[in-house]
Amino acid sequence: MKQRKGGFWIFGSHNIKKEEIEELSRAGAKVCVIGTGTNSRAKLSKEAKSFAEQAKLELHILPSRQATLKFNQLGETDKKAAALIHVTC
Repeated sequence: MKQRKGGFWIFGSHNIKKEEIEELSRAGAKVCVIGTGTNSRAKLSKEAKSFAEQAKLELHILPSRQATLKFNQLGETDKKAAALIHVTC
């Protein structure tokens, strides 16, 4: 895992890992929007889903285009939201 300029993290997988969701939670997110790619090929791992449930994170798992719209909608609320958007397939 490495950090890109601007605070973006690069993980390089179609399997969204627990560590990725933990990072969003540590940053203070209460709502996590997960973009699964244009063709929805990225998947949330069982461990990541379990962590989110235990941490009481509200998850929205959507194709990336819809996920960006959802994230923008959440920006108009008082909920602290974070997004992990898979941008390649």
